[in-house]
Amino acid sequence: MANAKVISFINYKGGVGKTTTTYHIGCCLAEHHGKKTLLVDIDPQTNLTFLCAPYEKWEEFRRRAGTIASMYKRFQDKIALDTKRHVWQTPIQIARGRIPNLDLIPCDVDLLGEDLGGGSVPGTFPTIEALRQNAKQFLRERQFLKLAIQDVRNSYDYILIDCPPNLYLMTQNAIVASDWYVITAIPDHLSTIGLRILQSKVNKIADMMRSASTFAGVVHDSISVAKLGGVVFVKVRIGGSLITNTHQRMMERVKELLGADLCFADVTTELIGYGEAAEMSVPVWHQDTQNARRATNKQEYNRITDEFLRRF
Repeated sequence: MANAKVISFINYKGGVGKTTTTYHIGCCLAEHHGKKTLLVDIDPQTNLTFLCAPYEKWEEFRRRAGTIASMYKRFQDKIALDTKRHVWQTPIQIARGRIPNLDLIPCDVDLLGEDLGGGSVPGTFPTIEALRQNAKQFLRERQFLKLAIQDVRNSYDYILIDCPPNLYLMTQNAIVASDWYVITAIPDHLSTIGLRILQSKVNKIADMMRSASTFAGVVHDSISVAKLGGVVFVKVRIGGSLITNTHQRMMERVKELLGADLCFADVTTELIGYGEAAEMSVPVWHQDTQNARRATNKQEYNRITDEFLRRF
């Protein structure tokens, strides 16, 4: 199996369907396309983890094998990460067994304290050697996730990272570890106004990494960050059978700002069925309620995943 393609899902703002999208694309890749997929939850809210398994099962796995937080502690202590031990194999329970081909590295609220800083190269640099050492530390702090993924990358087709709603240290780790990042956005004014800013901030992180590599004496070619791979519009409001004028107008505006080729053609709409499925820790097509069946019949995430495969 070739090296997995690594994609992060990010947004400054919470409540924009980022975790639900990561989850359903991952489940669809694994179950409908036979792609070996690893979900990585680095959001301390741990929502992706709890979409995959109930709290009690997570607590049992955490005691036995650990989480991304215990891996990060090993990284800080400069000992082997042992990524394979922290992979939770086929955690999603469905009526006929488990969803095959889908694994998870779960998150932990203990990661919260590790995600508060890392905005710039710290300190002042009175000597060249001090500058070099600080730059090396800056680079190392953003290499944790890349190192963790290297241990298992050959075992998967896709690795999807669900990031917290910020660009702090753990999200910067994800950007460094990934080939691409995908933004999820509700097409309203508040959710879309920051998309260009978000893109420029990611570009700034790339510049900071390159600057730090220069100071540290590291070859630039070994430093890379994710490229913007697309924008997925979620929770699009429908009036009757058509998208409301406001949401349609905002989507057209984003296409003008970022380029139409960066916006996924298909969207998800505002449907209760997704929430009902989340309560049962299953993808929507495995939840047998009227609302979930209605959402399943629309095939929204199936079409988005088809495009995801074409893009990546």
